[in-house]
Amino acid sequence: MMKISVVVPFYNPPLHLFAECLRALKKLNPYEVILVDDCSSDTHAVQMAQASGFIYLKTPYQSGFDGLPENLGVRYATGEYICRVDADDVLLELPESIESDIHFGRLTRVKSPEGITIEELILAPRAISNGLVAKKEIFTRYPRAEDGNVYGDVLFALRILHNQHTYSVHLNVNYIYHKHPTSIQNSKSNFHNRLRHIQTVARFCQLENIEPTQAIRYLEMAMMNVRYGSGSLKRVMKKKRKVNHE
Repeated sequence: MMKISVVVPFYNPPLHLFAECLRALKKLNPYEVILVDDCSSDTHAVQMAQASGFIYLKTPYQSGFDGLPENLGVRYATGEYICRVDADDVLLELPESIESDIHFGRLTRVKSPEGITIEELILAPRAISNGLVAKKEIFTRYPRAEDGNVYGDVLFALRILHNQHTYSVHLNVNYIYHKHPTSIQNSKSNFHNRLRHIQTVARFCQLENIEPTQAIRYLEMAMMNVRYGSGSLKRVMKKKRKVNHE
């Protein structure tokens, strides 16, 4: 049987969603669940975590982002595999076995990552790392960015795609992805978020030592996302169809 450690970073999560997240994890009964508190000020959330029966950890300081608590949880984990879950989401099912390096979850409200490419993720970034299961060594090889200048989940996905790790996708929906007004993503303008995405792509190029010509190509794609959002992918696909038709 696979030993999967579920890591759940949290900071003042909506209590009703946090409770739903914890209830779902108890039903799944994974090898271990590690709740990592980024110094929450909400005592009710802390008490809920401490009373859950799961492992409770606390970061040495409030980082303001999920990278530090996730990395702390990964380091502490004793399972061979890691699954990362947001504190306001619900994991419905874990894989019984994995034959690939990475096993993506299938999220509600998010297009499945089947056939995902670096180019597609740059042109139209989306959350595909939630519910992802992989060996602990992969999580330690690509630690989550601990600052708020980049999207840590997108950066992680870009790096595993670049390094050609094999991947599979869960057959059925196994992750309920919630979106709520108090999330970091929703607290900023679309333009701000797109600028952050450019920094994500730039850091990816730096970390993976992407050849300059290719790095410029990736950054130009990221700039398209700044201009047109996820519609940039449709523009590129339309242009390719037009060239192929000619």
